[in-house]
Amino acid sequence: MSSSTPVTRARPGSAQELLLIALPLMISFGSQSVMSFIDRVFLTWYSSSALAATMPASMLNWSIISFAMGVANYTGTFVAQYEGAGRKERVVHVMWQSVWLCLSLGSLLALFALAAPFIFGLAGHPADVQQDEVTYFSTLCLGTPAALLMTSLSGFFSGRGQTAVVMWVNLFAVAINLIFDYLLIFGFASVPALGIWGAALATVFSNCLACVIFTGLILREASRKKYPLREEFGFDYELCQRMLYYGLAMGLQIFVDIFGLTIFLFFVGKLGTTALAATNLAFNLNSLAFIPMLGLGTAVMTLVGRRVGEQNPDLAETTVRHALQLGCTYMGLWCVAYLLIPKLLIAPFRAYAAGEEFAEIEATAIILMRFIAIYGMFDVLAIVFGYALRGAGDALFPFLFFLLASVFCLIIPSAIIWHVWGGNLYGTWCVVTFYLFSVGVGMWWRYRQGKWKSMSVIERDVIV
Repeated sequence: MSSSTPVTRARPGSAQELLLIALPLMISFGSQSVMSFIDRVFLTWYSSSALAATMPASMLNWSIISFAMGVANYTGTFVAQYEGAGRKERVVHVMWQSVWLCLSLGSLLALFALAAPFIFGLAGHPADVQQDEVTYFSTLCLGTPAALLMTSLSGFFSGRGQTAVVMWVNLFAVAINLIFDYLLIFGFASVPALGIWGAALATVFSNCLACVIFTGLILREASRKKYPLREEFGFDYELCQRMLYYGLAMGLQIFVDIFGLTIFLFFVGKLGTTALAATNLAFNLNSLAFIPMLGLGTAVMTLVGRRVGEQNPDLAETTVRHALQLGCTYMGLWCVAYLLIPKLLIAPFRAYAAGEEFAEIEATAIILMRFIAIYGMFDVLAIVFGYALRGAGDALFPFLFFLLASVFCLIIPSAIIWHVWGGNLYGTWCVVTFYLFSVGVGMWWRYRQGKWKSMSVIERDVIV
């Protein structure tokens, strides 16, 4: 095990080891959720149509780029397993293949910006919301290469246990994003107020800045720790093929999950701006709890991958138990807050929003937050056990399970509620709750089977 990583400062498999890896990632992911939260607050102050448009547009963007994002995310698993096997040259080789894949896939996916008017024209949302959706979505699509590359480059550090580096880069990028977010949404000096377009531009700019910083840090780290960056520059078809196999399975799982929720939002949007804005507000508050959990999941994936590279699955199990305890404690506190202090959580949105119009949105969102309090713990199961499976190389089962659950537990029931009963907001949210219950239990069941213990994403002949 590399002496340069913070993993060595704690006993392998201990809660301390998990915290050293997980907390910086949770802060890093949490900073992203805070950024999205404040971004939505600014847009609420700007207009209710902008608030209603951001969630469908951003979720559709994530749906489209998710399979490529899976490849970028899985970089950390390959890095972790090769690092655990003591193969520095393969760590660097993985990084280069990930860069080529992310730039190629990102450039292709950016072309979806051209289809934005057609896609949102099918949704049937109010005209002002639809216009904002097209603007936000198309701008994010054009920034896809930077979003993928940022995730890929961060895997060099997270996969090797240097998660504090990822945290500081993300915090800096978030700070820059928030500054430009406010200035571009509301305007400054001779720059006019750009509204929702300004919010999207700020996001793309901050992602580009993070890529530049990560690149500089990787060059410095490679020089200091003798990683053969120049020697491993070339394209490796076999490794790219393997990264695509595992990464696409993870990405497709993310896709079916987000796509199902996007279809759900499209149904909600047919109920009007108030229902859609309240749903977006509730999801935005949920992101404050959920997105930092993805940091915990990434830490689990990293440590399980490292243990698999070391051929020590028993320590991986211990890490997963600690992660489950941490996740349940963290999410439990948020669930209590959703039930007991919903008005306090909504207060930032209320500050400069239109009075009567926002009052109806707030009343609906408070009820929706009760659903979040119910399904929150099942989110923990899905993240902790799902990421543990992916860290070992079991990426196909989560994809297939999420696909079936998304179709039969989310999309079809939502369609039935809309077409048979004419649409009902709370009935549709009951469907979402059942869907998240299903995927949480499904990931737990697969993990308990133990098949992941004999899996790996790296060549068997290099496991030492």
